[in-house]
Parts: sequence; C-alpha cells; structure tokens
Amino acid sequence: MRMVSVLEEYARTNEGRTTLVETPEAVPLFRIVPLQDTAGSRVDNYQGVQREDTGEVVSVVSSRYALLQHRAVAEAVHAIGTSLEVPGEGPEAPRGPHFPREQIRLYAHGRRMEVKLVIGTRYGLDGANEFYPGIRVLNSLDGAWALRMEAFAVRIACTNQLYAGSRSYMEFREPHLSSSEDMLGQLQRATYEVLRHFDEAIRLYSQSMDQTLDIPEFMPALLDEGIPRLHVERMAEKLPEHFGSTLWGEIPRWDAYQIATDYLTHEVHVNPDRERQFERAAARALLLEGGANPAESALA
Repeated sequence: MRMVSVLEEYARTNEGRTTLVETPEAVPLFRIVPLQDTAGSRVDNYQGVQREDTGEVVSVVSSRYALLQHRAVAEAVHAIGTSLEVPGEGPEAPRGPHFPREQIRLYAHGRRMEVKLVIGTRYGLDGANEFYPGIRVLNSLDGAWALRMEAFAVRIACTNQLYAGSRSYMEFREPHLSSSEDMLGQLQRATYEVLRHFDEAIRLYSQSMDQTLDIPEFMPALLDEGIPRLHVERMAEKLPEHFGSTLWGEIPRWDAYQIATDYLTHEVHVNPDRERQFERAAARALLLEGGANPAESALA
C-alpha cells in the first residue's frame, strides 16, 4: 500500500463542506494507512485514516487509534429506527412541514459524522405544544469525539429543533466491540435512556411558558452567549409586530425561544459542532430566567 505524505494530503483534506448522505449504505468506508513525511521517511507512532472511495486522508491519528466505521454507526442508528414507532403515522399525524426522520451528515470530507433520528413517541403540553424526541449520534475519525449520543426535540407545530439537555447518554473512546451487534445494543440502551429522561426537557419548556423576557434583553442575551450578531439581528427581525418597537415591552420566554429556534432550524446551515453550540446558547439565553433557576446546570 502506498504511504501518504502527512503534510501534503492531510493539509489538503483537513477542511470540507457538510455533505448529506441519503442512506447508511452510502456512507463511505475508511481504512488505516501508514504515513510518510515530505522526505519520504515513514512517520512512526502516527497513521492516517483514508477514505476508500476517494483515497483522501481525512485525519492523522496515533498508532493506538481504533477505527470505528461511520457506516457501522449509521447502520446501527437506522436499525434502531426500524424497531421504533415512526412519527406522524396514524390519525393524529401532525400537519405542516415535514421534519426528516433520519438524517446523516458528513463533514470535513468525512472526518466526522452526525446521525439524527426522530423517535415516534409523542409528548404534549397542550394542543399547540407537542413534541417528538430525537437522538443525535456523533462519531469522529480523528479522536476529537468519542462515539456518543445526545438528545434533541422537534416541536410538531413548526418542526423547530429544540435543545433537550446536555446529558450525554453514552460515550466510549476506546471501543472494544465483539461485533456490530454489541454496538447496536449499546446504542439501543442509550436510546431508551433518552426516552426515560425526556420529561426533564418537557418540564424546562413548560417552565419557560410562565416566564417573560424584556424585549430589550432579547439581543443582548443571545450575543452574550456567543451567537454572532448577524444571526441575532435576523432573529430580532422576527419578533411579533404587535409588540411594536423592540425597545420596550416583554415576551414569554417560550415565544422568544421559538423565534430563535425557528431561525436556527430553518435558515442556518452550519456544521454539527456549530449547530450544537447555537442550540445550547439559545437555550441558555432565552429559556432560563436569571441565574437562580436550578435547571440552569442542565444547559451548561
């Protein structure tokens, strides 16, 4: 097998745009390859992770790195989806825009992957606020992410994607898997853990409906949490017209949060890392009233 130059190949493929993949079978496979420097000498203690279809080296890792294929992870999440209820089937199916049930995203030429799955277990606070839980499974080929699962929510009325807590339900950095069924079993257990704790997110949403935010604080609160001004200004443009000038008045925190998440869900297209940062920031800024709320630790 031809050895790959660290400086030339890794620098060339280190960044890349996000790519949507339609099915788990279409997720590319990767292999471990030896590395050489520009002088042609083999690099000890390091190895490359190379795409089999394009030959690109997407990351440089230590010699102890254990490769966990993106495709195997995507297939495991898909298998979980086939065993669970599908959202929107039956007489109570939601109307309005369809939120894709399963979504696979690769970025940086496949160095990292995110798989989302919306689970068909409906939760409701009232007729206008019903939700489906979802799981986000992350895997990396550079050691930056352990394989892990996080939760999110989809508000049925508008298909906004909502933050559902920072709890990481499963994580392992050095996978010792006897088979693909072993990983599937771990992901299944983590999925049921997500469902078991989803009421925590519902309680946080319900609490925010009874609290208000001064409209002049809308933009500063989001800016203080690190959301770029360009995005914050676009969100502010969506404040309801009946509030008049954004220099006065107040708005329920839940409504303010929906304005932010509507924009983040439907108009912002960034890599999964950035998306998760924005989700956390919007929740911290808008869902919580002051610093006295004990639920704040869940958004750290």
